[in-house]
Amino acid sequence: MKQIVLILSLVLISAAGFGQTGKTVNAALAYNDFEANLAKDQEQAIKDIKDAKEIIDRVPVQESSKEEAKRLMYVGKINFGVLIAYGMDSTMFAGLDVEKITEAIFPALIKSKEVDVKERYTDQVDEFANYWRAMMANQGITAYGEQKYEMAMAGLLGAAKFGEVVGVKDSMYYFFGGQAALMEEEHEAAEKAFKECIALNYNTGESVGFLSEAMKAQGKMAEAEKELADAVAKYPDNLDLLIRSINFYIDQGKNEEAGKALSAAIKLAPDNTALLYTSGIIYEKMGRMEDAEAAYNKTLALEPDHTNAKYSLGVFFFNKGADANNEANTFDFNDPKYNEMYDAKIAESKESFKKAVSFLENAEKEEPCDIQILEALKSAYGKAGMVDEFKATKAKIAECENGTEINGKSIRIGMTESNVISLLGEPESDNETIVEGSKSKQMVYSNNVYIYIVNGVVSAIQK
Repeated sequence: MKQIVLILSLVLISAAGFGQTGKTVNAALAYNDFEANLAKDQEQAIKDIKDAKEIIDRVPVQESSKEEAKRLMYVGKINFGVLIAYGMDSTMFAGLDVEKITEAIFPALIKSKEVDVKERYTDQVDEFANYWRAMMANQGITAYGEQKYEMAMAGLLGAAKFGEVVGVKDSMYYFFGGQAALMEEEHEAAEKAFKECIALNYNTGESVGFLSEAMKAQGKMAEAEKELADAVAKYPDNLDLLIRSINFYIDQGKNEEAGKALSAAIKLAPDNTALLYTSGIIYEKMGRMEDAEAAYNKTLALEPDHTNAKYSLGVFFFNKGADANNEANTFDFNDPKYNEMYDAKIAESKESFKKAVSFLENAEKEEPCDIQILEALKSAYGKAGMVDEFKATKAKIAECENGTEINGKSIRIGMTESNVISLLGEPESDNETIVEGSKSKQMVYSNNVYIYIVNGVVSAIQK
């Protein structure tokens, strides 16, 4: 967590109120002097902490558990003080390895409690850790709200590390600290934070997604995939996690793995049309055409107005018709059954194009000016030999792209009724009908201009 020093400089003003009591060795005395001078004489405080650091580094491991617990406590405290002083004036610490200093703090404090069998210093360690945990958390939360993500990362992840000292796993601090790290492209820090979140089962789906992002940014694709698979194995009933894994595999072009994750997700949410529709797309890419068709049809059975499913089925049958037509052209003229096979395959092709037209027409009714749908419908009309419809759709595409000029205003298909009225004013008359829940209206303007509205949206314009 190399950026921790940034947040420490923010909390110096609060440090003056914190003190340590009791007699200690020379290193502890120098540390106490550092704390005492922190608010009133920063130059002296820096000298004090440098002295404390020099002394504690010379103190060997103690045979007595009591003395070793004390030594380790001050290793943690003094190294933390060095970071504070470094934040005050880095020029006084030429060549300081900030990351190494940071890494020495928390293991020393935790180990101090472990070896302190009679808990002589446990309360002091906890008091120190809780103080800085609260201070850094408050600063991190404030910085996050102000979108100062570098400081938020340092504050929140620092608070989480102090939480570990007192035996608390602050999942929220890891989560938002990890997000702040991502915003700052500190991907290694983000990776560590989200691994903690996953281990704690905190916002697991989102955490896995963020972890994958952090690891991919470091080029750790294989490791990211393994972390994902391990999380799914650990939490197989987490739908959000499965959806994240689906997206990961789709992004990597791993359709087979995506298909497996989809199947598991659909078992958990069999009526989730987004999952069903996505499974259709994956099945098509895998060449499992019957499964794809079934997935699209089930999507429509659950959600009859699912425009994308209608469009996808239209394209599905268009491609099926094109494949049948191409296959017919590969038959050998000299084959005695040529005519029979050719006619059968062409009939199959025409039937597929007919189905394509039906689905695409339904999709076009719901999205009357979607160029992608209109282009597919125009092609389907062409293959089905529906010349008039082909020409009309071609004209509609031009109309959708350019609009129709009425009274100096450009009116487009897909525009809302309220937009039309705001541009042209109220119509001279209108005729409204409701058929099978669909609300249609004919708006009549001067000079024999007719604008047709379906469910509040312009579907056609006639001049």
